[in-house]
Amino acid sequence: MTERMESPLRREQIADAALKIVVEQGVGAVTVRRVAEAVGISAAALYRHYKNKADILVVVLEEHHEILVNDIRQSRAEAQSPLDALRILYLRNMAQVERYCALPVIFLSDVLWFDDDRLRELKLRHHHTLREAFLEMISAGQASGEIRSDIRSGEIFIFFLGLIAMPAMMRARSPEDVDLPRQTKSNWELFARAVTP
Repeated sequence: MTERMESPLRREQIADAALKIVVEQGVGAVTVRRVAEAVGISAAALYRHYKNKADILVVVLEEHHEILVNDIRQSRAEAQSPLDALRILYLRNMAQVERYCALPVIFLSDVLWFDDDRLRELKLRHHHTLREAFLEMISAGQASGEIRSDIRSGEIFIFFLGLIAMPAMMRARSPEDVDLPRQTKSNWELFARAVTP
């Protein structure tokens, strides 16, 4: 039996194929035809469900948002403390950067901000979910005395985003310039030293 186009597996395959194209050729190279070829289905079959690049990028963003929500949930469940939850979530985010190195290129692309309102809304939803989860963890750490309270939680969040964003962009565009596992470890150590009393 053929895989249904809207099945979770097929959506993941479509998202993975689109991300691979972004890494190799850029966001502009994502087309329904190229994604169909990469997934191994006919372009006509894919066109019945995804009319253009924006439709495919919606799938990418929705898939990534589901991963983010799951990572937040698991990080909270596994953590021994708020700072530990931040550490676990950071490591999960960096694992996603390693696996989906094209995501930062998409997230920082003008396509998300100007080409399609759905993409902008999905990006903003993703950012809001991430921000709220981090702020909650940071505030809990500040309340327990584990994280410095002399720095506003919003400022710590922006600092934290930098731990992800710069290595992610480097990984996407010049992977030979960053040893991601080593950088991840160093970034966490620097962050923990900076925010603990």
